[in-house]
Amino acid sequence: MSRSRTARPVRAWLAGALLALLSAGAPAAGPTKLASYDRTLWPESIDSPQRFDRASRQEILALVRVIERTPLADAAAIQTFTGVKTPNAEGVARWLEETRRRLLANYRAASRSCEAEAFCPPAADWPALVQLAGQAAGDTTTQAWRQAAEGFHTTYLYEQVRLAALFPRITSEIARLDDSELNGFELPDRQFALSFDDGPSGNDETERLLHWLREHGAGAFFFVLGENLERRLARESAASLGERYQGQCLASHGYSHIPHQKLAGWQDSLEKTARLIARVQPAGPAGGAWFRPPYGQRNAEQVAYLKARDGRVVLWNIDSQDWNAKLQPAAMQDRLITLMLLWRRGILLFHDIHPKARTALPGIGAFMEKSGLAMVGCGEVVEGFGGES
Repeated sequence: MSRSRTARPVRAWLAGALLALLSAGAPAAGPTKLASYDRTLWPESIDSPQRFDRASRQEILALVRVIERTPLADAAAIQTFTGVKTPNAEGVARWLEETRRRLLANYRAASRSCEAEAFCPPAADWPALVQLAGQAAGDTTTQAWRQAAEGFHTTYLYEQVRLAALFPRITSEIARLDDSELNGFELPDRQFALSFDDGPSGNDETERLLHWLREHGAGAFFFVLGENLERRLARESAASLGERYQGQCLASHGYSHIPHQKLAGWQDSLEKTARLIARVQPAGPAGGAWFRPPYGQRNAEQVAYLKARDGRVVLWNIDSQDWNAKLQPAAMQDRLITLMLLWRRGILLFHDIHPKARTALPGIGAFMEKSGLAMVGCGEVVEGFGGES
């Protein structure tokens, strides 16, 4: 191919990309490192609710140790830790306060099953939890696991603090703009919901995933891109596509996968996608007013617009990172299990355009069944949290 023929499409692509960035604001670049570690280092199988709780307590204590030894008291320390040049120190402080509260509550929940054990000390407050974390570090039988786990939680802390340092200049799942927004922490202990972004896929990946969900009686959120749904409707009837998604909840991911926080045409993006979803699921439980913004980027005006239509922004608190080529399927599953042990509830983020989501689900499903965890259907979430808060 000649140089001139190559240059024209490249220039056109660059012009389009620049226009999108100028109109919408670029998303935050992804983290330079991702948290995962080999879960076989944990000294016992997690095959019962009691063993889930035992592992959960230790994951919580591992993050407590990492938080306590990581300097995050001011902007300079946060900049050193995250690389963010002008961090929101107050936002990081709020995130730390909320995280300490959640970790303390989760440790107490994980301790209910061990009250009859010889060593199951309670934690009345954060200083007591810090003390327990220090005592647990002396257990020589779990040294290899502890080193790997603290490496995981150091990287995971970096992921989270970086997002908090950027918020709200760049919004994300790290914090809510309004109490009506869901992020997964609203679910009861041991309950998890599945969600998939960016579909329908251009190949058979979405169909394979839907087949697995039907076989297991699971109902998930599918946050579809309007342009992808429109392409699918151009070659398949709405009734046929609706039958494929039966038992699932179609919701909006916007018309195109671009940040909506500063998008001038965000209302058109939401309304156009809502109309497409209504063609496929006319009486769908979520409908077009339940919205997951690409990259989690949104603004208060959009939240208010959705609330006025009995809708919600739906975020997540457990990110599989299934789109990331740096994370192999086994490592992704280990990451998910570790975060489920840590947070004990939540909305899992996947993408139905990538095969790693589908390949991970059997292992995650088996882990949940053995551990006494519940996979909550999307319809139950909509019923429990529908309408304005």
